[in-house]
Amino acid sequence: MKDRDPEEFVEQQNSSDFTQIITHMYRGEVQRAYNWRNRLDRTTEWAIVILSAITTWVFTEPARRHELLLSVMIFMLALLWIESRRYRFYNVWLGRIKTLEENFIARTLYPKDEVSSREWMETLAEDLRDPKFKIPFWIAIAHRLRRVYFWLFSVTVLLWMGKLAVHPTPASDLMEMIGRAEMQVIPGFVVFTIIIGLLVTAGALAFLGTRYERKGVKLVEEDEIREEWDKMT
Repeated sequence: MKDRDPEEFVEQQNSSDFTQIITHMYRGEVQRAYNWRNRLDRTTEWAIVILSAITTWVFTEPARRHELLLSVMIFMLALLWIESRRYRFYNVWLGRIKTLEENFIARTLYPKDEVSSREWMETLAEDLRDPKFKIPFWIAIAHRLRRVYFWLFSVTVLLWMGKLAVHPTPASDLMEMIGRAEMQVIPGFVVFTIIIGLLVTAGALAFLGTRYERKGVKLVEEDEIREEWDKMT
C-alpha cells in the first residue's frame, strides 16, 4: 500500500479541524514542559538550600569539622542524578514544542516561507507512535552540570577551602591549610588533590559535553534509548 503524502492528506481535511488539533497538542506539550521545568527547579532549589544551611551551621562554630561541607557534595550528586533524569523527559516535550513552533506556527505567521510539511509531520508522528529519549543520560548530566551543578560544586569547594583557611585559627600559609584537610588516616594533601581532581573532572564533563550534544529535534534511534524510556515510563 502506497504511503499517503502528509501534505495531500492535510489538504483533504478540514483545515480548521487540523489547526485545532495542532493547537491543542501544542498547548498540551507546553504544559508538560512547564511541569517538568518546575521539577528541575525544585531539585536545584533543594541543592541551594542544603548548601546554605550546612555552610551557615559549619561557619558559626570553629570546632565544627570541614568534612560536613564535603558531605554537601554527596547530596548534590544525588540531586544531579535526579535532575538529569528529569531533564531527559523535559527534553522530549521541548523537542516536540520546537518542532511545532519552527514548522507549523512560524509557517502560519509567515506563509511565504516555503517549508515542507512532510519531514516535520513524519518526525512528530513517529515520536508520538514510538517515543524515546532524544539524548543519552551522560549528555543530560553534562547539561545540568554546565547550567547549575558545576558552579554549585565550585562554590562548595571554595567554601571548604575557606573553612580550612580560617578555622580553628587563620592559617599562616597554604601548606598549613592543606594539612588541615586530613580525614582520619588520609593525609590532607591526598584529600585536597582528590577534591580538586573531582572538580576538574566535573568541569571537563560539563563543557566538553557540548561537543557531543545533539542539536535540534532529531530523534535518537539507539535501542538502549528506547529501552530506557520503557523502563522509566
